[in-house]
Amino acid sequence: METNSPLAVEVISGIALAVIAVVFAAKKLMKDWRLSETGDSVIALMHKELERMSAQNSLLSMELSKLQQEIIKLNAELRRLCVENDKLQTEVIALTNELNAFKRVAAVRKVKVSQNATS
Repeated sequence: METNSPLAVEVISGIALAVIAVVFAAKKLMKDWRLSETGDSVIALMHKELERMSAQNSLLSMELSKLQQEIIKLNAELRRLCVENDKLQTEVIALTNELNAFKRVAAVRKVKVSQNATS
């Protein structure tokens, strides 16, 4: 029996080690499976968020294009108004020069009238 006893202890120890190894392996597999499931869940959420952001990006791109078109129209209108403003300034300068000429003529006439009145 003595020879069987150490053999039995070795077999029991081997079985116990095998059971412990199986338990640890099962725990590791469960942990990895949960991590994998969590990772898949995170990746799925990231895909949803990327799709949402892509839709928002498309909408923003369209709105930006509209704004750029409005800026182009406003710049064209501004150029037209600047040309018109330049024409008005030229006209004002011409009218001011003409008014100054009339004032000089009026001043000369006033001087002549006052000289004729005193003579």
